[in-house]
Amino acid sequence: MGAGDEGEKFSATDLSPTPPIFMLPDELWISALSTQCTFPPEIFLRIMLNLISNPNFTSSHLFRADIFYDSLNDVSVSEDPTSEHFSDITKHLKPDYRPRSICVPGYTRQRTFVRELIPRNPQLDKPLLQTCHIYSKQDHEQDDSLVVYVPHVTTEEEIPWYHPPVRSVAFLHVWRPAKRLRHIESTDSHAVGTAVMSLHISPFSCMDSLPHRLHRTLLNLLRILHKHGQGQLSGYVKRSNHDQIVSQKAFQDTYTRLKIKYAKQLTGNWVEQTDPSKHVFEDLGIAAFLIEVWTGMYGRDSEKEFPGFVDVGCGNGVLVYVLLQEGYKGYGFDARARKTWSTFPEHVSKNLQEMILVPEIFEFPGANGPVSPDLGSFSDVSLGSGTSRTFHNGVFEPGTFIISNHADELTTWTPLLAYLNEGSFIAIPCCSHNLAGARFRVPTPPSLASPKTISKASAQVNAQDHTASSSDSPFPADSIRNTQAVETGSLAISPGARKIQSAYALLCAYLERLTTEVGFVAEREMLRIPSTRNACIVGRNMQTSAIIAASTSNVACEGDSDENGMDGMAGYENGDSGMKPMMAEGRDARRERVTRILERELGMSARLVGKEWVERAEKIAGKKGDGH
Repeated sequence: MGAGDEGEKFSATDLSPTPPIFMLPDELWISALSTQCTFPPEIFLRIMLNLISNPNFTSSHLFRADIFYDSLNDVSVSEDPTSEHFSDITKHLKPDYRPRSICVPGYTRQRTFVRELIPRNPQLDKPLLQTCHIYSKQDHEQDDSLVVYVPHVTTEEEIPWYHPPVRSVAFLHVWRPAKRLRHIESTDSHAVGTAVMSLHISPFSCMDSLPHRLHRTLLNLLRILHKHGQGQLSGYVKRSNHDQIVSQKAFQDTYTRLKIKYAKQLTGNWVEQTDPSKHVFEDLGIAAFLIEVWTGMYGRDSEKEFPGFVDVGCGNGVLVYVLLQEGYKGYGFDARARKTWSTFPEHVSKNLQEMILVPEIFEFPGANGPVSPDLGSFSDVSLGSGTSRTFHNGVFEPGTFIISNHADELTTWTPLLAYLNEGSFIAIPCCSHNLAGARFRVPTPPSLASPKTISKASAQVNAQDHTASSSDSPFPADSIRNTQAVETGSLAISPGARKIQSAYALLCAYLERLTTEVGFVAEREMLRIPSTRNACIVGRNMQTSAIIAASTSNVACEGDSDENGMDGMAGYENGDSGMKPMMAEGRDARRERVTRILERELGMSARLVGKEWVERAEKIAGKKGDGH
């Protein structure tokens, strides 16, 4: 096995029995662990900067770190470690927040941070202030990179549980470039060489050996550093990014507040068969995200400007309960009542209703039902079994914020409903259903499908086109069960799109395209919730009139794209060259637009789709409700 192979595989060496290989003057230090690696200093420093900002990568007890000082833009930093003040700026900070200076002979200080570690559970752990110094040293044989963490404490008792009980921790990366050793030139994107990465601690008192818990903590730190470094060296790219819409700090602070206020009560009173630890904390996370989104949209004084919310497919009602308790007006409904509803106060339970949503554009008899001041428009519809069910026609107060959290059949309808009601929305997809409520898988982009699959799909589409042209009806009666026009329609994913493999990713991409087609700016966020289905699509801003056309009746050829990258989805109204913002359309024009999308995607009339929708609704209503 070569040196490179040894560096790629993590293997730690215990250094504690030997004299320290790193120490600071007049301080007690112990060299704890080391491992070989093959990533250069720039990757090591990139990882350390990331861990300084995101300590939660190394400890599940931490939420994040708040940075209070960064020397990057401070030109007044003193190079004298004995100076009374670290810089002219830091002397104006509170004493507890000033950097703790250290002396590292032979090294050059590159950067200094003061951060506060924020625990996940502030009722158990306290925040910890800490100085993080970054140093470097270079000679003709090797490059040394050093990062030292210095907690702002004086005794071991002040150290919280999530931090090693030591005065300081040092991370040392010693890099020996191959071209210096063998006099060769590297053509790789990263420098070639070998390195040793080691951890060192300054204990509060002498110790004969490392305690087991301390050894385990340091070993985990070293393993994470090695994994991240070798991963970046091999070209790893992060697949998703959090905090695109709401900042990490804002979300986590609100989530912590909600968790302290509601979690114990909700889990203690749980009456469903499902696990409360999943559903309660997931809904608290979604509530925290929504509260921060609404704060950005409507301001803190939500009572004056907030238009109200509706949670379609509200499940256990926990999300509705928390939002109502936080002062936001709204309601939720689901096809089946849940046991949890009866455990809530009366002002909450009366805003949780058993109803089926049947969009009014299905033109089903009774769709234009009476309007309730609390619950919007609804009526009774006789299902196939002869029973009468209350249903909602999807007409809400203008501007209503629509929530669909794992709403399944209603997920792809969410941006369409928001558009029809001149509102905004959040959709958190789970299972894939088409616009008729049938289970389906969004087709894979043609560029990723095999030639055999493409030929079969083309033959099927051609056969259906022939059937449609030879029939008295322009719509094949069972197209929903066979295919969906998205395979060849204007929502087809272009061949140049990024490779997407999973059904869930395809569903998210399809939902974004529907969102864009009705004029919203589609924003995606990966929510910080305990669920593998944590992607959400938010529609809160409309596109500019220069981007949005009056209609999508003209379908662009596959692969065609306008200058805005909308793949031809912004067309013109029956060839009319005049651009018209969607927000300026009347209700009839909106209904007409959504009807065209519906009939294009399903290949049948809205009335026939409505018939199948109600048939499926009957089956759903007859099932026993679960904990969601």
